Amino acid sequence: MAAVTKLSTLGGNVCADSRANELWISRFADGNLKAGWAADISGSTAVPLDYDTSLDEFGGFTLPHYATDVDSAITAAELIDIVIPQGGHLYNVFIQNPAETLYAGEPLIWSATIPGALNKGAAIEAEHTARLFDDILTTSTYATIIWGV
Repeated sequence: MAAVTKLSTLGGNVCADSRANELWISRFADGNLKAGWAADISGSTAVPLDYDTSLDEFGGFTLPHYATDVDSAITAAELIDIVIPQGGHLYNVFIQNPAETLYAGEPLIWSATIPGALNKGAAIEAEHTARLFDDILTTSTYATIIWGV
């Protein structure tokens, strides 16, 4: 198994399961967001969520745009959809490059260094955002997560 460095490797979908209808919101793209990235929706233009910025407002994960390759940044000013994650649902999202293989069930928190990404939490992370659904290899930048469990 190779490291997963593109959303297209995971099938190009952000919503990895279809047990229920997902909710989403719309914003304009900033020219940097890619499908699967965590989006800050504090303005009319969505930008990659930056954990270190005090006024960021997490809205969800950017969905693929019909006019953009799934692995490319969505053109600025395009209207995009952002899925609002539901507890227990699976999502394919952007993560910070792990330094070692990570295993299913490991906790993920917001990355403090890479906007739009999730990162491995501490060994015991009480305030995790999500958990890995599958094992992932070192240098992966996309993974399937279970939201909020």
